[in-house]
Parts: sequence; C-alpha cells; structure tokens
Amino acid sequence: MITVVGLGCKNGQLTIDGAKAIGAADKVFVKTQLTDTYEYFVSNGITAESLDFIYEKSGDFDDLDKEIVEYLLSESKGCDAVYCVNGSGYDDRSVIALKQKCKDVVIIPSVSRGIVSGEPCVGMLTVSAYELLSLKGFNYDTRLALTVTDIDNAFVAGEVKLVLQNILGDEEEIYFSGKKIMVYELDRQKKYDYSSVVFVPAKELTKKQRFNFIDLYLIMRILRGENGCQWDKAQTHESIRENAIEEAYELVEAINNEDIDNMIEESGDLFLQSIFHCVIGEDNGEFNVEDSLSGICRKLIDRHTHIFGDVVANNAEEALKAWDAAKAKEKKYKSQSDKMLHVAKALPALMRAEKVQKAAAKGGFEFENYSQVLDKIQEEYREFTESQGEETEKEGGDLLFACVNALRWKGVDSEVALKGTIDKFVRRYSYVEQKCGGSTAGIPLAKLDELWEEAKKSEG
Repeated sequence: MITVVGLGCKNGQLTIDGAKAIGAADKVFVKTQLTDTYEYFVSNGITAESLDFIYEKSGDFDDLDKEIVEYLLSESKGCDAVYCVNGSGYDDRSVIALKQKCKDVVIIPSVSRGIVSGEPCVGMLTVSAYELLSLKGFNYDTRLALTVTDIDNAFVAGEVKLVLQNILGDEEEIYFSGKKIMVYELDRQKKYDYSSVVFVPAKELTKKQRFNFIDLYLIMRILRGENGCQWDKAQTHESIRENAIEEAYELVEAINNEDIDNMIEESGDLFLQSIFHCVIGEDNGEFNVEDSLSGICRKLIDRHTHIFGDVVANNAEEALKAWDAAKAKEKKYKSQSDKMLHVAKALPALMRAEKVQKAAAKGGFEFENYSQVLDKIQEEYREFTESQGEETEKEGGDLLFACVNALRWKGVDSEVALKGTIDKFVRRYSYVEQKCGGSTAGIPLAKLDELWEEAKKSEG
C-alpha cells in the first residue's frame, strides 16, 4: 500500500496524522527536497528518498509523473510506503497519475498549494500550469479565486502570464508564492521551482480591467434585477427585436470597412442582443443562456459530421454538403420546399431570394446555362414594362428575382452588390450636389449628367 502525505506549503504545516504515517512507514519517498518542507525530515532525523533525480532527467511534467509512478510502484512492492508531496496531496499531478495506476492509495491531506496569498477564500479553482497551457481559450469565472501550480521555470511563467493578461489585464495584482506582484511581472521573478504557485484573488465586477462572457450575463442580470435600470427591465423580446438586425448590419459594415476597432465594438453589441434575449427568456421562464449555448454547441457538433463523425470531406464544398445533409436529417426535411419554408421570412428580400434559389438549385430546378438566365431577365423585363396597376408590383418582383438569379450564377451576393451600388450612388450624388452649390433643384438635366460623369471620373 502507498500512503500519500501532503506536506503543506511550508515547513510546519504537516498534520499529526501525516507525521504518524511517515514514522510508521517501511519506506518514505519525498517528491523533492528543494523546498523548506523537507526541513521536517532533516530536523527529525528521518530517512527519506528524494525523487529529485527523476525530476532532473524528465523532459516535461507528463514524463515526470509517469516515471515517478513507475518508480514508486517498483520500489514499494511488499512494504508500506509513504509518498510525500508539497501541498494538500490532492493537488499534485503525480498523485493523480498514481491513483490511476494503483487503487490502493490513501491520501492524508495538508494545506493546499492554493492557499498562498494569506487572504481568506471560499471559492477557488486550482489548475497546473501545464494543464492550463494545454487548454486553448482558457477562461474562468473571476468571481472565484484561481491558483496555478507547477510554475517551475521562466518560460512556463511567461506563457501563464500571457494567459492571465488576456483574462485580467497587465496590472492586476496577483501573488507569486505568497509575494504580491503585478501580472506583467510574473516572468521576471528570481526563482522558479516545483513549489512555485500563482494565486489570483477573486475580482470585483466594477474593478476589472477585462471582462468575459460570464460578466456580460451578470451585468444584464443586474440591469434587469430589482434595483436595476428601469428601461432594461421594461424590455421584451418584441421591443428589442429590431436591435439585433441593426447591430448585425453595423458589424457587417465594420467588416466591409476593414475597421477592426468597430468590429470589436459591434461584435460586443451583437453579443449583448443575444444575452438580452436570454435574460428576458429566463425572467419569463421560457429559456436561459445555457439553453442557447447548449443548442448551438450541439448543432455545431452534430452538423460537422466530417469532424466529429465518420463522414469524409476533403474540401470546403464537400464540407458544406456534409453540413447540409446533417441539417436535413436533423430538421427532417422531406423536400426542397421544406428547406425553402424554413428560410427566415425576416431576412432582407434579396438575401432570402438567393437562399430560396439555392435550395431550388440543389433540388435540380436550375437553368442549364447562363444564357437562359439572361433570357429570363429579358422576359421579366418585357412583362414588367407592359404591366398595369397591381400587376406592376408582381412583375417588378419577378424582375428583381431574375436579377438575383443572374448575380447568383456569377457568384455575387446580391445584397452586397446592391449595398455597394447604393453607397456609390450616394457618393456621386453628394459630389454633384456640392458642385451645384448644395442643391440640385432647378439644375438642367444635361448639366447634372455632366457633373455625374465628373463624379465617376473622380473616383478613378
């Protein structure tokens, strides 16, 4: 049997039970003698085998844990052995690895390595630096304290610093092995070893430099709460539904302008609309943010069958086909008409027209060549020019629909194309208007045409 004894964070934190287990053991192993917890063995004349030699030859912590476990299991056969580690005994990677290989392990805990700041803490998350660095996009609820262990060299400290800078900012106060420092100073310390630990205190919402998704939700809960904002509390799904469209188009405009600062701002505004509806739904007992996030995550997994399933897709076109097939199965579409009926009616008409046409094309309802597409435009144009009264609206719609089809055949997004034309018209008209002294009223058409051509040339 192997008993794990936690030595605590510093000398003097070994428990009575831990000391008794060490005294009764046939063999005593210590993960490292390079911290002051080893003083207990020196001052009490206790023979303990240090495993620092394994630490020195290991390439990384995964190798270290594996080799420690193999050595302990080999050297403890037929005897009662004690394995001593810094911290509680529960917050050590090698102990986790040992428990996976050997069920006959007992842990006698001490003070966790997470308790290093000298500040009381109720809620805390503890993670090894090596685990943290493998977690892409790591973030956490900063209402809880965070402890990062195993910061054994300057390189690892620098990588942890980058993670914390993204979450907290550069100048938040943290503790490095009990010493208060700023985040940006984490990789500038004099010494790093197995016992080096970072402790990040819990953060107050209004004092943060940086925020995350949880903070956005909490702010909306406050605004909608008993003592919140009267306007936010009065809103419903219906009262703010147009905001989502407005914010989405403002984001599109920022993308079109390659304006990164505005992309950041407008992406945040779009997040806000989603959270706003989730909080309203939560207040109404309809749904909550976890329902929405669960839905989109489940959808991404289920529809990417070529990533999370056994479907093969070698290029973007095949990936899209896999997505469409998974979606059709999920939605239980029986026909292309079903797909068309599920295209949102609230979409801009040009965008909806293109999506409906694509659905029809996938069902085989498509012109054979581009010449037929142009012939259709000519046909609809004639019918439009010959129409009278109420028929004009219908024929005008048919003409627009045919034009969208022509653009689709050319691989052009009709919504984007028309937006570009509108912007171009506004620019050129503004030029003409300025040349006319601020108003085009009463100016002969020939003169306006001349100025319009000037405007075109001025754009290059």
